[in-house]
Amino acid sequence: MKILVTGSEGSLMQEVIPLLLEKGHVVIGIDNFARYGEIERERSYEFVRGDLTDPEFVDKVVRDVDAVIQAAALIYGVGGFNKYPADILSKDTNLHQNIMHAMLRNGIKKMVYISSSMVYERCMKHPSAEEDVDESLIPSTDYGLSKLVGERITRAFHRQYGIEYTIWRPFNIITPHEVGENDLGLSHVFADYIKNIVKEQRNEIPIIGDGEQIRCFTWIGDVARGIADFSFDERAANQTFNLGNPEPITMKQLASIIYDGARQKELIAGNGNGLTFKTEKSFPDDVRIRIPDVSKAKEILGWEPTLKVAESVERCLELMK
Repeated sequence: MKILVTGSEGSLMQEVIPLLLEKGHVVIGIDNFARYGEIERERSYEFVRGDLTDPEFVDKVVRDVDAVIQAAALIYGVGGFNKYPADILSKDTNLHQNIMHAMLRNGIKKMVYISSSMVYERCMKHPSAEEDVDESLIPSTDYGLSKLVGERITRAFHRQYGIEYTIWRPFNIITPHEVGENDLGLSHVFADYIKNIVKEQRNEIPIIGDGEQIRCFTWIGDVARGIADFSFDERAANQTFNLGNPEPITMKQLASIIYDGARQKELIAGNGNGLTFKTEKSFPDDVRIRIPDVSKAKEILGWEPTLKVAESVERCLELMK
């Protein structure tokens, strides 16, 4: 297949694209480098730089492809969600509907939408299964809302126009590729911890809230494998799937795993007293607990995560030696 991959230069699609190429697909990547600026890299796929909020540009790049993997979005940690709410909600929903309309005009019949576990922000059932979103209050953050709206747009185009879809909801990805930024919470928490613990070798770690928030962290390769292996599998047609490692862990526990692992690999000296934590920011919409139910992906597709949190952290730290 000839597949258009939007948000191609982000860390997740950089793991997905090589797997697609291995399967014999042809990939065209689209990105505007909105987050980190221009990225120079060797690419084994065609790449076009452009803005997906421009309908004319979208119409040009969507022509003559067989399917779209729609991963383009303004993605941040919880601090970024609160810093750029208007940009996130308006631009992310705008670009997604531009793509859907261009697919309709050009007869493209398959959309793969990369959603987020943030659609479960106000879900009261834990672990959260795919159908639980339908019984939940709408997400508090504009990022979570943008993803929920993106899902609804995708399904609406299926109902009205017959465009097939597969929706993926990844849970808290652990990746060695994201860089922690100076503004706490602009990046995801794992990147912030790597920056503060390993690169800056702090023992007092700045945190958001009390550090007792519960998340489930998933190795990026496991998420990428699910997307690449099953997006075009007929069993996934017109279905929504969680992709996550259902291993609950607090933010403080994650920091301790990184700290202990970095000491074992002699990436940091450590002072022998372990970590201390200092709350620097708090956000009222910071979710207290989010755990995936991944039984649907396992039962229908045979997908399940292969790495635990500690193993994922070890892989990232190994790359830093």
